[in-house]
Amino acid sequence: MKIGIIGLGRVYKHYEQNFIQSLLNDNHSLYLFDSDRNKINSLDITYKYNIVLSIDEIINIKVDFAIIATPSGSHYEITKKLLTNGINVLTEKPATMKENELNELINIAKKSSLKYGVIFQNRLNPAIKIVKRLVDNNQLGDVKICSIKLHWCRFQNYYNDEWHGTWKMDGGVINQQAIHHLDAMQWINGPLSSVIASASNQINQLEAEDTMMALVKFRSGSVGTIEASTAIRPIDKEASIFISGTFGFIKVGGIALNKIEDFNLSKLDQSTEVLLSKASLNVDSGYGTSHKEVIYDFIEAIQLDREPVIPASSSIETVRSVHSLYKSVETNSWIN
Repeated sequence: MKIGIIGLGRVYKHYEQNFIQSLLNDNHSLYLFDSDRNKINSLDITYKYNIVLSIDEIINIKVDFAIIATPSGSHYEITKKLLTNGINVLTEKPATMKENELNELINIAKKSSLKYGVIFQNRLNPAIKIVKRLVDNNQLGDVKICSIKLHWCRFQNYYNDEWHGTWKMDGGVINQQAIHHLDAMQWINGPLSSVIASASNQINQLEAEDTMMALVKFRSGSVGTIEASTAIRPIDKEASIFISGTFGFIKVGGIALNKIEDFNLSKLDQSTEVLLSKASLNVDSGYGTSHKEVIYDFIEAIQLDREPVIPASSSIETVRSVHSLYKSVETNSWIN
């Protein structure tokens, strides 16, 4: 396949480590673009690639799909341009900054029979997949508590570019880092019904927040907390989700929801216990290792003409929840 990648910044370096060489080994071809020529010129690339000079060129080449890895606030405009020109799109989170933009793009993709996916790679972590299975199979019983904790480190230089931490292009910790964990929380335990939140800048200076604390209620009746911060020093410490039900509890942790850290379940069969023992992975960063699985699933979705495993439509509740949390901060009240 011809694969376009738009945006060659921080996340692209992870792509290089995680799946780029594998794509090339499978005879796919890469077409790379970034509006910042310095990023293109500074790439230390030892593999075969094609540099393009514009998004229009990616469209004219008729790539089979394009991966969007640009600043969050540009996702809507770029995705719309690609979809309206017949290009399948796989975008980094968030798919869009606003729910109405996301709904518009989903409708465009549907009318044009195009694939439109979003990269919430943690859903495909073995540890998260097994917890999803446990909840779906009622092996935790009736879930009562579901909470997430993100303790990561971002120094001030991270926010000193033109977009990180700004309202126009990014948002704060809840929309940039913890959105992955907010997504996993709802993917496993169902959508939220109401939230109340407090946001602050504990160390870093940015337009949005480096720390958010929140209480949440789920439509199922269960409750939980969100504790998210990039003010942890001096390194990333934890990214976890804790779920407790009437049959016991389980905690997934590590720095990227990559390890089964603790569990005590009364309704646990032997086969599931074996899966739990094999579900933990070692990772080098908060990106984890599941990007490759998302990419290859998207390729197969195009080949077999099926929905990708993480369609953009499945992230609507996550976008809605981010906005509800921010509205709660602004109004100092519970938001439905």
